[in-house]
Amino acid sequence: MDFPENETDDFLGYFPENLHQSIRECAKTTFEGRLTRFETEAQKNKKVLTFSFSPILSEKGTIDSLSLVIEKDSGIINEVEHQLRNVIEHSSLAIFLGKPSGEIVDMNKTACKIFGYSPKEFQELGRSGIFLENEEFLDGLKIRAEKGEVESELTGIRKNGEHFPCEVHSVVYKDHRGELRTSTGVLDISEKKKQEQRAANNRKAFESLFHHNPDAVYAFDLEGKFIRVNQSSLNLIEKTEEELLNSSFIPFIDERDVQKVLQHSRKTAKGEIQHYKTHFIGAQGTKRVLAVTNFPIYVNEEITGVYGIAKDITEQVKAEKMLREERNMLKAIIDNIPDYIFVKDLEHRSILANRKFHQNFLNVNSEEEALGLTPLDYFEETKARELIEDNERVTKSGESVINREDVVINKDGSRETVLLTKVPLTDREGNITGLVGIARNITSLKEQKIELERLNEELEERAKELSVSNQELEQFAYIASHDLQEPLRMITGFLDRLKLKYEDQLDDKALQYIDIAHDGALRMRQLILDLLKFSRAGRLEHKLQKIDLNQLLDGILNLQQETIRETKARVIFSELPVIIAEKTPLRQVLTNLIGNALKYQAPEVIPEVEIKVQEKDKHWLFQISDNGIGIEKEFHQKIFVIFKRLHSRQHYSGTGLGLAICKKIVENMGGEIWVESKPGIGSSFYFTISK
Repeated sequence: MDFPENETDDFLGYFPENLHQSIRECAKTTFEGRLTRFETEAQKNKKVLTFSFSPILSEKGTIDSLSLVIEKDSGIINEVEHQLRNVIEHSSLAIFLGKPSGEIVDMNKTACKIFGYSPKEFQELGRSGIFLENEEFLDGLKIRAEKGEVESELTGIRKNGEHFPCEVHSVVYKDHRGELRTSTGVLDISEKKKQEQRAANNRKAFESLFHHNPDAVYAFDLEGKFIRVNQSSLNLIEKTEEELLNSSFIPFIDERDVQKVLQHSRKTAKGEIQHYKTHFIGAQGTKRVLAVTNFPIYVNEEITGVYGIAKDITEQVKAEKMLREERNMLKAIIDNIPDYIFVKDLEHRSILANRKFHQNFLNVNSEEEALGLTPLDYFEETKARELIEDNERVTKSGESVINREDVVINKDGSRETVLLTKVPLTDREGNITGLVGIARNITSLKEQKIELERLNEELEERAKELSVSNQELEQFAYIASHDLQEPLRMITGFLDRLKLKYEDQLDDKALQYIDIAHDGALRMRQLILDLLKFSRAGRLEHKLQKIDLNQLLDGILNLQQETIRETKARVIFSELPVIIAEKTPLRQVLTNLIGNALKYQAPEVIPEVEIKVQEKDKHWLFQISDNGIGIEKEFHQKIFVIFKRLHSRQHYSGTGLGLAICKKIVENMGGEIWVESKPGIGSSFYFTISK
């Protein structure tokens, strides 16, 4: 028979009072999940009665009622046989009656339902057909043979071949003929095992997550002492597990955050999940920033501690700080450059505007006030619609506008000419989300351009005038070289004849006058020739060609051979390079400078002239050094001016045009010329020519 837990006292009415206490105790034990039984002697015939109690499980897996089997040596008691059969048939246990040899004599309906066999099939199969005969099975038989009772977990075999776990309680008893029989109760614990496996899997997953989590995972009690930590926690705190357990987490919190962290911990201890950031200092002084999540630990619906996960976000915080600084720097640059910068979304709303843009066009005091404004908010409608259509051409076609010249109107009504650039703004996937615009005020540049065009026109007119002047100068040079020299030749010719014919008739004074006049005529002729050279210097077209400077200098020194021999001069130069230049003007410059180096010498000094050439990145550097009389520093620039002489003709011959000609030639060759000199020591003339 079966009966619920709250009807135990009513159930006792079936039995004599002397059995009530034993029935209550066995029922209590069975409601706790154990199979129980007791034996007693019948008052009438002194036969032994056996009371066997089994739990009955509900659909939820809880024990809501019990089944009771009463046996005596003559079989099931006739008075309650019907009731007991009902208990057996409706029990949640599969109940078998059999022999110790394994033969199955009887079974209840639950057995047929659990195993899937019919009663006849059970009787044919016997015990070995419905249980897996493994080590646990054989051990159970031995225990039952020794003790008359066994409880164990075995593996059942269903008709479809499926194996399933079950709890088995089997007892050995004697029937009314004194033969050994067995009573076996089988409880299918498949669902229980599944739940246990799920729980084990969950525990395993949790343990794996706990121990192998790259973030610090820990637990501490309500006093703040660590009770469990993973390896990442140990790495973070920089201590061993033995050192850390049962110690507080507070010493590792930066003192700035201690009160905040304690407040979050208290809230967690009250059942609230907390998220926060804190500054953390490891045992070895390593400083970090952590993102922490704390949640309560429940045991039997009571909070016993706190679980926590701490993620090291130090590098992320640094990156965010750098990003903020870069944004601030970019904002500072954008706000202080003279161009207008703006960013629009697809609705033509401002999402960024630099200071110059929002002050000059939007008439607002800050970028925050500018956000969300459209052209309709700061231009009259016609102009605003034009701007919107122009923006849409960029955002819809994806084609940029680069340096387009536009005229815009400021908030004060003034007009500006700008170079406008608009490019599409895209997201990471390449979708157009708006546009970026930059406009540069070129009003003053336009005015300068107009002025420059006017000046260019004037320059062209002056160039034409200069061209005419140059033609006249060339005509003058021609006249100077031919017509002006003819009278000078006549003068010198007649003076030579006069001296030759009347030399014996003239006194010394007259002859001196003739020599002075003759010398003046010769100097005038040389002056005219030098002026002709100066006017032509750099104006004649010359072709670039390879020049072996060693051969060029040999030719120049041959022309100076008489002077070199008379003064016993030494001209020094080592192996010089081959360069690409204009040969004729370069020869003229070197001839003049070497000639001056030989000429401007003290009478008692043997001249020494050294020539060097150095290759630079973009030019050749020439150096002509001497040990001559030198030049005062105040004259270093003046000596290159036309007709500028530092010495009288009695001491050193010349017209004062040589260095001026050199300067003009060098500058026309893309170079410059200068001198370094000290009086009494010598001079070094330098000049460059472009490669």
